[in-house]
Amino acid sequence: MTRRRTVALAVVFALTLAAIPASGAAVGFGDASVSPTTATTGSTTTLDLSVNATAVNTTDGTTGANVTVAVPAALDLSGATVDARSVTPNATGVTASVDSASNAVVVSWDDDAGADSETVAVTVTVSGVAVDRTGDHDLSATVDADGDGTTDASGSVGTLTATAAESDRSVTTTDASLFLGEADVDLTGLDGASAAGESQQFFGTGGEAEGNVATVDDALVADVTRGNGFVPGTYALSAGGDSTLVVEEPNVTAVDLYPGDTASGTEVSGSSIPASVETLTVEPRFDFEDADDATITVENPDGLTVTDELTADATVSASGETVTLDVADLSTGTYTVRVEGADDLDHVTATATFRVRAEAKTISASRTRVARGQSTVATVSGAPGAVRHVRVPADALRDGESVTVPTAKAVFGAADGLVLVGADSEANALYATVALDDNGFAKVEIDTDRLATGTHDIAVARNVTADAEASVPVTVADRQVSASPARETVTVGETVSVSGTAPGADDVKLYARVGGAYAPLYDDDGDLAETRVGADGSWAVDLDTREVVTVPGRYRIAAVADPGDDELGSTARISESTLRDFEDFGTTTLTTTDPAPSASVSQSRIATTDGDEVTVTGRAPGPGETVRAYVVSPRGAVDPRDVTVADDDTFEFDYAGFDTPGRYRVLLVTPGRDATFGFADGGDAAAIRSELAGSETAAEAEAVVRDRYGGAGVDDRILALNVTATDPRVRVETVQHRNDTLVVTGTSNRENGTHVLLDLRRETATVTVGDATVNASGRWQATVDVAGVADGAYTLRAETADVTDSRAVQIGDVATATSTPAPTTTEIDSEAVTVVTATPTPTETPATPDRAAAGDDARNATGRASRTETVGAGPGFGPVTAVVAAVAALLSLVVRARRRRP
Repeated sequence: MTRRRTVALAVVFALTLAAIPASGAAVGFGDASVSPTTATTGSTTTLDLSVNATAVNTTDGTTGANVTVAVPAALDLSGATVDARSVTPNATGVTASVDSASNAVVVSWDDDAGADSETVAVTVTVSGVAVDRTGDHDLSATVDADGDGTTDASGSVGTLTATAAESDRSVTTTDASLFLGEADVDLTGLDGASAAGESQQFFGTGGEAEGNVATVDDALVADVTRGNGFVPGTYALSAGGDSTLVVEEPNVTAVDLYPGDTASGTEVSGSSIPASVETLTVEPRFDFEDADDATITVENPDGLTVTDELTADATVSASGETVTLDVADLSTGTYTVRVEGADDLDHVTATATFRVRAEAKTISASRTRVARGQSTVATVSGAPGAVRHVRVPADALRDGESVTVPTAKAVFGAADGLVLVGADSEANALYATVALDDNGFAKVEIDTDRLATGTHDIAVARNVTADAEASVPVTVADRQVSASPARETVTVGETVSVSGTAPGADDVKLYARVGGAYAPLYDDDGDLAETRVGADGSWAVDLDTREVVTVPGRYRIAAVADPGDDELGSTARISESTLRDFEDFGTTTLTTTDPAPSASVSQSRIATTDGDEVTVTGRAPGPGETVRAYVVSPRGAVDPRDVTVADDDTFEFDYAGFDTPGRYRVLLVTPGRDATFGFADGGDAAAIRSELAGSETAAEAEAVVRDRYGGAGVDDRILALNVTATDPRVRVETVQHRNDTLVVTGTSNRENGTHVLLDLRRETATVTVGDATVNASGRWQATVDVAGVADGAYTLRAETADVTDSRAVQIGDVATATSTPAPTTTEIDSEAVTVVTATPTPTETPATPDRAAAGDDARNATGRASRTETVGAGPGFGPVTAVVAAVAALLSLVVRARRRRP
């Protein structure tokens, strides 16, 4: 039962009904209203409605006329009761009930000798209606005025709007963002979410949340916290469902400070303002405005909060809103402005600082060390409205540049308060004249492309020839172009990322040294390998090795910064001397190798048993994404398949179609350096069927495959693997007695992982058992516990689900002579068993006892073992071993199924 919050609201239901009277007029559904029209989510309410209808025939003696009011599931009637009901005029036997199954209220009555066309009003009071979900909930009604089960009229009763008074906010749309740390979020208005008072699970579908499950106790007041299992990412409301919500880390992304009453002009966070500035505008930017407000706190140089002295309202409800601070009375020093969440998200914070300075004339640079070609911004401060000159001395210019107005315009770029740009040969300087704004600031950009390397003093003065009032040193360094491939060695045809830095440059173009010259390289889209340099000086290109560097070898790669309009877009090669003429370039090396696929098979011998399989694994470096595999059977049948190459160049597939004894050829074809197959490119491996008649021998079928992927100009690679299939077999090779165990080794051509069951028998009774597993080399080993086994002659049987093998084993002292069997084979029809028996040849037994004897060891104290091999079922496959064999076969199937599982 969901939690209910009791709220004394009322729902009265009044409907006007109409049926088809004797006069033939249609029943009409009149006006309707509901009161109240609002309720609180999580509460219960009691309600009152009224509807008028026309042309109801109350003279025809109808019994069981009724009105059914359908209520949406968000308004739960399972605990509701009818407190009052009324049908007027001319109605008797009025009843009303709640139909919990359909979440509806049904009012019924009988006619009472009225008129053939009149208005009927139905009123019902229902209490205990549980408001489970936030949102607008529409109520509707149907009228059966004749009591015949047919709807005569229908219409809307009204809308009840539920709001979550106890929640901080309500989320009603999918893909909405929740912020980690916010509390009391109403989620009941979401499709698929739990009702108020019920717990809700959230299933992570993306980001850090993928695979996680978060839980809240009440969907009406959900806390989005790590304690409830939330991490950033996307969530669904049901396992396997679509993503419904996004949980994000809340952030304050910026705290900008502007002198004056508006967020415009010079931004001074981390900078200083003169004491004459009277107001400072704070513009916080944050991403959690849907969940929480943001508050601003100001701390003085001593760490004390002075916010209340500077503003009456330090709270903003949306990112980009501003707070104006009265800083006229602040003393000099550095102040901290802190922005943080106002309530639940008060742990989310960011700061900015500003310094109140004494009235003085200063100049500062946004960057005091730059690579030539980069820019720095000089900020001049002083008395508001003052005019100042920013000067660059002539000795700061690089060779070939002169003190001219064009040079000055190239050096001085964008500016706030710029008056003019000029050059003065007498002062031997370039200058920019700026006017300080109302807050005493002006900015001008200085481009260093025309400046020489070294440290230069950028000065501010009253005029171009006056002594400097202040200066700032700016160091210009040579542009260092770097380049580095993500991998130093790649296979021809692959794409490799080459990245580096070129601070101050606009463009970078890549070349490779080929045959004594430098050829332009190309990216993975087939365009020239030219790219723009980012604002941070970095660049990157995804290089296509199917162009230029196609011959395996070691290449020198050159990255040229700003090669000029003549070279950008040009496919022409350049010489070594031309490369050296470029002012800035960097080099690296890249080694390309020939695509060299490799492959192996899990075992080279396999049984023809249904289900036995081998696994083919390999690597196919290069641009190809598919390997074509062709399995050629001993009879020449070709089984084609396409195998996907993984991102790490590996591939793998299983094959189990060994139904005929003989040699199978597994042909693996990989595309060459151009990433295309020489045969049926754009198709698939199965296209080879159109080239085969179906009557080829194995050698002829293989020749067809090789021919289609060979020829002039084709560089596809073909690998061949062999697998020999034979009838199923198992062999006991050696038996050694060690302490109280027999160590048994043997071989089998069954697949890797096949179970071999062993039992030691005396006549027809099994005295002990063991088991082993065939490995990829076709060998197996087992230990059989013989502790407590009496001395005597025994038969050791090894068996799989298909075949068995037997060895005679002597435990304890040998008292009599045994025989050395000479194996002979007796074949019986296919419905019986095949038995390999032996013809005894007498031999003497030494007096020294030997605890166990088996195999062909002539030095063993026992005679040569008799061997029995059984195929199929029949005598010798007793009930105990039959059960054990069945269990082993089942285990083998389970192991095989797990190996096949992707």
